[in-house]
Amino acid sequence: MRKNLIFISSIVLSVLIFSASTFAQSQFGGISGTVADQNGAVVPNASVTITGVSIGFNRTTTTDSNGFYAARQLPPGNYNVTVAAISGFAAQTIKNQLVVLENSTTVNFTMSTTTSATVDVSAGDLVASVDSTESKVQTNVSAAKIELLPKGVDFTSLLRTAPGVRGEGLSGGFSIDGASGSENVFVIDGQEVSNFRTGTLNGNNAIPTQFVQEVQIKSSGFEAEFGGATGGVISVVTKGGSNDWHGEFGAQFATQKLNGDPRPQQLRFTNGSGAFFVQRTEYINVPKNQNSSFFPTANINGPVIKDKMWFSASYTPQLFNFDTTTQFYNNFSATPLAGPATVVINGVTVPNPTAPSPARTLQQTQKYTSTDKYEYAFARLDAAPINTLRLSSTFLWNPIIRDGNIPFGTVSLGGTPATVNINGQSYSGQDYYSRLGGRQNSNNFTAQASWTPLSSLIASARFSRGFLNERIAAYFVPSVTRYRCLGLTTTGQTCTPGTADPANSGTDRDVSVRTNYEADFTYFSNRGVRQEIKGGYQRFNIINDVDRGYKFKGIMDIYYGYTIADLGAPSTPNPLAIGAGELIRFGTVGKATNTNQSVYIQDKIQFGGRFTVNAGVRFEKEDLPSFNGLAPPINFGWGDKIAPRLGFAFGLNKAGTSKIFGSYGKFYDRLKFELPRGSFGGDFYRIDFFDVLPGQDWRSFTLANVVGNFNDAPGGRCPTTGFIGSGFSRCQFDYRIASNNPNATIFDGKVDPNAKPFQQDEFTVGMQHELSRNYVLSSRFVYKDVKEAIEDAGIRNNEGSEAYIIGNPGSGLHLQIMQQLGYTKAATPERNYKAWDISLDRRLANNYYFNMNYTYSRLYGNYSGLASSDEAGRTSPGVNRFFDLPTIGFTAKGQPDNGLLGTDRPHVFNAYGAYIFDWRGSKTNSTELGAYTTFQSGTPQSTLIGFITPIFLNGRGDLGRTEMLTQTDFTASHKYKFGKDSRFTLAADVNILNLFDEANVTSVYTTLSTVTMSPATFGLSEVAGANAFTSGALYSQINTYLNGNATTLNRKDDRYGKPNGYQGPRSVRFGLRLIF
Repeated sequence: MRKNLIFISSIVLSVLIFSASTFAQSQFGGISGTVADQNGAVVPNASVTITGVSIGFNRTTTTDSNGFYAARQLPPGNYNVTVAAISGFAAQTIKNQLVVLENSTTVNFTMSTTTSATVDVSAGDLVASVDSTESKVQTNVSAAKIELLPKGVDFTSLLRTAPGVRGEGLSGGFSIDGASGSENVFVIDGQEVSNFRTGTLNGNNAIPTQFVQEVQIKSSGFEAEFGGATGGVISVVTKGGSNDWHGEFGAQFATQKLNGDPRPQQLRFTNGSGAFFVQRTEYINVPKNQNSSFFPTANINGPVIKDKMWFSASYTPQLFNFDTTTQFYNNFSATPLAGPATVVINGVTVPNPTAPSPARTLQQTQKYTSTDKYEYAFARLDAAPINTLRLSSTFLWNPIIRDGNIPFGTVSLGGTPATVNINGQSYSGQDYYSRLGGRQNSNNFTAQASWTPLSSLIASARFSRGFLNERIAAYFVPSVTRYRCLGLTTTGQTCTPGTADPANSGTDRDVSVRTNYEADFTYFSNRGVRQEIKGGYQRFNIINDVDRGYKFKGIMDIYYGYTIADLGAPSTPNPLAIGAGELIRFGTVGKATNTNQSVYIQDKIQFGGRFTVNAGVRFEKEDLPSFNGLAPPINFGWGDKIAPRLGFAFGLNKAGTSKIFGSYGKFYDRLKFELPRGSFGGDFYRIDFFDVLPGQDWRSFTLANVVGNFNDAPGGRCPTTGFIGSGFSRCQFDYRIASNNPNATIFDGKVDPNAKPFQQDEFTVGMQHELSRNYVLSSRFVYKDVKEAIEDAGIRNNEGSEAYIIGNPGSGLHLQIMQQLGYTKAATPERNYKAWDISLDRRLANNYYFNMNYTYSRLYGNYSGLASSDEAGRTSPGVNRFFDLPTIGFTAKGQPDNGLLGTDRPHVFNAYGAYIFDWRGSKTNSTELGAYTTFQSGTPQSTLIGFITPIFLNGRGDLGRTEMLTQTDFTASHKYKFGKDSRFTLAADVNILNLFDEANVTSVYTTLSTVTMSPATFGLSEVAGANAFTSGALYSQINTYLNGNATTLNRKDDRYGKPNGYQGPRSVRFGLRLIF
C-alpha cells in the first residue's frame, strides 16, 4: 500500500511540476490551417491575422516551416481570417468563420498571385467540417442556431438538440446517455454551477438565452480534464463585447389565452365498508388559471478601448404572475356513489345498509395571487492589453424572489381556506398566503487570464466563486413553538382536538459557497508528429452553512385520552395523566466543508496527419464533509479515483472529411452533500414523550421545560420510570444518529471503511463523414456501465430496528452484516446503457439548416443512479430509497428486479431546423421559421405493492409502456432592418411549445393496493419474512391477501393501471425586440 501511495504521489508531483499552474475548464476554441500556393507547396512565415466579428479579439500569428498556423484560446464566435500579401502572393481573407467551444476550426488558404480575394462564409460558402483528430462526442449550439430554434426562456431548452439527451421528469432533470439528472455537470464561463447537494441545476443558474453565445453538450469520450460527471458536461459561454456597438432591447410575454387546457386529474372516491365497500375512479377537468409571464430584456455591448477592452451588460428578469380562483367543493364524486342494493355473504342475501354518498356541491370560491421574479443581471469585461494576453471577468446577479403562495389549484375537493392565528392576529385566505414566500439569493463571479508567450505554449488561470442561499419559503414563518391539540375529548383538557397553530418549519439560512481555483498549461509541438500536451491541477471547495426546519422551535402535540405508551414510548405512564405529549424537533443544522482536488494530464498525438491518439489520466482526492465536527467519514485518496481516458481518431481520407473514432474511459462521481447532511450530523430528528397531568394547560409546555437539562445525547434515552433530565420528558427517541459517530452501534449506522467511489465505465465507437458541402453524417455506438455506487443500504433485525450502512450495497460491510443477521439474498446496483445513434446534419448556409437524429437504446438494471426514476425523479444522491431494505432489489416472485429502468425509451427520433425567407432578396425584410419535433417510445410501467415500502410485484415493465410521446414546437420571427447600412432591426417573435397541444399519457397509476403489508402480516419475523419474500415463497399469499374476500373488498385500488399523468399543455410566448 505504501509503495502504491509513493507511486501515485510521484505521478502527481510530476504533473504538478509540468503544469506549473492550476487547471481551468476550457471555454475556448481555435482556428488552424495551412497556407500553400496553387501547386500545393507550403508558404512559411506568412502573417495570419484573426479578427473577431461578434467578439472583441485580434491576434496575428505566422506559419511555420510546414506552412501551418494555429490561433488558440479563441472565444466562441465569428472571425475574419486574413493572410497578408507575401512573396508576390496577394492577400486573402475568409470572413465570418465560426469558432465553437473546444473545437479547432480548419481554415486553409491557397495563395494566388492575382488580386486579393475575400470569401464571406455567411453568404453561403460555409463548409461542413469534420474534425478528424477528435474522439469525443459533443454537440455545439451556436448563437445563430439559438436564434432560429423554438425554445423556452433559458438555455436548458436547447439541450435536447444533442442525440441521447432528453428532459425526463423521472430522471430528476436531463438524462444524458441513460444517466440521471443528478449526474451532469453544468458550467457557465468555466465555473461549475451544479447544485452542491442534488447535482441538478438551480433555477438561479438557468440563465436566459439572451446571455448565451454558445451551448455545448459533451456526451461521451471527453478528456481527463473533466470530472464529476457520469452523465454529461453542459458548458455555456456568455456573449462578450466587440469593437462595434450592439444591443437588444425588448420584451416577451405569455398569457393563458392561447395556451392549452389543463390536463385531467385522476381521483378516487369510496363509500361503505366491508362487504358493502365500493370505489370509483373519476377524472375531472379543471378550469384554467389566469397566470401570465413577462420577460423584458436590455443588452448592450461594445468597446471600452477599441482593440483592447470590451464589455457586455445585460438585464433580463423573468416575471411569473400566478392568479388562481379556487372553487372549493365537498370531497364527493360528481355522481353519488352507492353499491348494489343487496349482496351475498356466505350464501345469504342481505340488504346493503350503506346510503349513497352525497353529491358534489360548490361550497365557496376564493382568489389567490403570487409572483415569482427571477433576477438576471450580467456583466462581462474582456481585455487584450497585449497580443499574447487575454483577461476576462464576469459577474452574474441572479436571486429568485417569491411573493405569496398559491395553496390550491382552480378546484379543491374537501379543502378549506386556511385561517391562522399568529401572535394574536388572525389571518385568512389570501390575506395569509400573500404574506408567504422567500428570497433565494445568488451570485457568481469569475476572473481568468490566458497567456500565450509562444505559439507553442499557453498558460491560463481562473478564480471563481458562487454564492447561493436557498430560502425560497422563508417569509412569515412563526419563530415560536407550534402547538397542536389532538386525541379524544376528556375531562380536564384545556383545548379542543383539531386546534393547531400554523406551520413553523422554515429556513433561516441554507448558504453554499463554492470557491474554485483553476488553470491550464498546454504545450504544442509540430516536430515530426503534431502533439498537444495539457496538464493541470484543480481545487474545488464547498462550504454549506444551514439552519432549516424547527429544531430550535419544535412542534408540541398534545394527545388527550392517550398515554405515552400509546404513542410508542417504552416507559411506564403516570397513572394520574389525562393525556400524553410529544415534542417533535426536526431540522438540518450545521456547517461543513469539503475539498476536491484533481490532477490530470492529457496528450493528443497526431501521426502522419491521419491517425490521432487522445490519451489521458485523471487523479482525484476527496473527502465527504462532516456536519458534527467529527472526522470526515469517507476519504478517497489519490489512488482511489484513477480515471484513464483513451481515444483514437483515424481520418479515412487525406482531405479529413471522413473519420472513424473510438474511446474508453472511467468516470467517477463527485460526492454530493445530500448524504452527509442526512447521515453525518446535519439532520436532527428527535421526539420527547411526556405525561399531561390535570391542571396543566396545553400551552404551558415549552421546549425548555420539556427537555430540561438533558443534553440531547446520541441515541436519546428512555428509562422505564422517572425522567431523562430536569424537564417533563420521560423518554427521548433519536431518529438521526450520525453514521460517522465512532461510538455508534451497527444499528445506529456505520460507514464502510473500504467503500469504493461511484464509478462508471464507458466505451464508444463511431464514424463521421462529410457527404457533400454542408452535409455531415454521424453515427455512434456507446456502452456505459455503472460498476460501483455509494448508498445508505439498510437492514432490519427481528426487533424491527433499522441500520443503514454507508457504502457499496450488497458488498463489503453491508453484505457482511446481512449475512450475520441471517439474510439469504442481497441486491447489488446495476445500470447499463447501450445505444446506437445516427444523425444527419445540414449546416447553416443558404438561409437554412436542419438536423435529424435517431437513437436506438436500452437502459437496463435496478438502479437509475443518483436520482431515482423509481421515486418520480427524487434527487437525493446516496439516500434515495434504493437498497434501504433487504427486500428492495427483488420482486415478490423472488427474482431480482433488474429490468428496463423507468426512463428507458428504445426509439427516439428528433428533427429540427429553420428556414430564412429573404423577401425579394432585399436583405432588409425577412421571416425566420423554425421547428423541432420528436417521436419517443413510451416508458415502462411496473406494478407496485406496499411491503413495508413500495416494491415491485412481478418485475419491471409488467404493465407495458405508456403510449408514444410526440411533440412539435414552432417559432417564427419577422425582422425588418432600417437605418443607415440597415444597422437597426425590429423583430416580432412567437414561440409555441407543443404546437398541436398533444396530451399523450406519460404515466399510469401503478400501485395495486391501498394497504401496506409486512412480514408480520403473514406471521413471520423480520428476517424470515424478508427471506420468504426474496425467495418468492410469499407471492401467492400476497395475491390472496390483496384479492380479499366477500367481506373485505377494499384492498385493491380502482385507479390501478389507469392514466394519471399527461404531457404538458401548449404554451405560447410573443415578443418584440429592437436589435442593433
